[in-house]
Amino acid sequence: MSAMASAMVSVKNAMRRALYRSGVLGAWHRWRNRRVLTVLMFHRVLPANDPAFALAEREFTFTLDGFRRTLDFVQRHYNVVSLDDLQAARQGQRPLPPNPMLITFDDGWRDTLDHAAPELARRNLPAVLFVSSEVVGLDAPRWWQDALVAALAEQGAPARLCAAAGWGNMPEGSVSQALAAHLGAMPQADRQAWLQRHAPGAQQQVAQRQMLSRDDLQARIPAQFAIGGHGHTHSPLTLSPDPRAELLASRRMLDELGQGLRSMSFPHGAWSPELVTAARQCGFEWIFTSDATLVDLSRWPASLPALGRIHLPENPWTCQAGCIDFARLATFLFFRPLQSVPAI
Repeated sequence: MSAMASAMVSVKNAMRRALYRSGVLGAWHRWRNRRVLTVLMFHRVLPANDPAFALAEREFTFTLDGFRRTLDFVQRHYNVVSLDDLQAARQGQRPLPPNPMLITFDDGWRDTLDHAAPELARRNLPAVLFVSSEVVGLDAPRWWQDALVAALAEQGAPARLCAAAGWGNMPEGSVSQALAAHLGAMPQADRQAWLQRHAPGAQQQVAQRQMLSRDDLQARIPAQFAIGGHGHTHSPLTLSPDPRAELLASRRMLDELGQGLRSMSFPHGAWSPELVTAARQCGFEWIFTSDATLVDLSRWPASLPALGRIHLPENPWTCQAGCIDFARLATFLFFRPLQSVPAI
């Protein structure tokens, strides 16, 4: 970086800090987003000194300290609501508070209950846990998709694994999504054998169960958590050979757990209007994407669309000197585009 570029970055950072500390950013947010829903998307939360943290996919993993600091920011600038609160507002039973926020977690990682849930409980904050229904019944300590992510990170692995899948050319779009769909269509025993053959050692790196079990869902979920669906195998539904079967399996899990208000988020953020229609036909009322938009709640459409969520990383976009920075969080979240809400 040139001296001039470095100086410009320093000036920009100083202006951001000044605008936040003066209260200008907060005041603008309270006005602009007063009737706007912000939905945050988390995946994993682990202490930085936990051995599991070293193996976790960093893009989707928060340190426990960073998560605590993020909740401090959230409580300063938002009113956290539950899925039931959203349903009550939509039905005209009670209004939402200004600047509402919904907190969500994807996949069904056990560390959500071990580390994130206690922090939320201490603050009396609700959340939604979107669980891929297959993971609760798997026996292997390491989730096969986490093993696949680790395998793909190795030098030359994407081309090698695509060849192992029998593809003459690299697939268009995301290689990880294509391989997740390829393996997701296999019986679990075949998946494990495929990974052992083509990514030897990846599954053995994790000795303790990563994902929630069915017993966890039935006995350990705190009262402030709603449970939603996240597909069955966590394959991207846009590439699934039978997305309706995935949706129905997910819904059955929610029925067995007594979740009367059915919600879901799309695995890998992969969705289409046709999949939203299919999800509605399968009984899901609240549907979430991974499109990084805010939701304008100035009116409720007759048919609720799929709602955007913001993936919040712990990286230079949100951190200063390796620590969650409130000024950076403010500019990362407050200025997001508003999602239009035509009926789907």
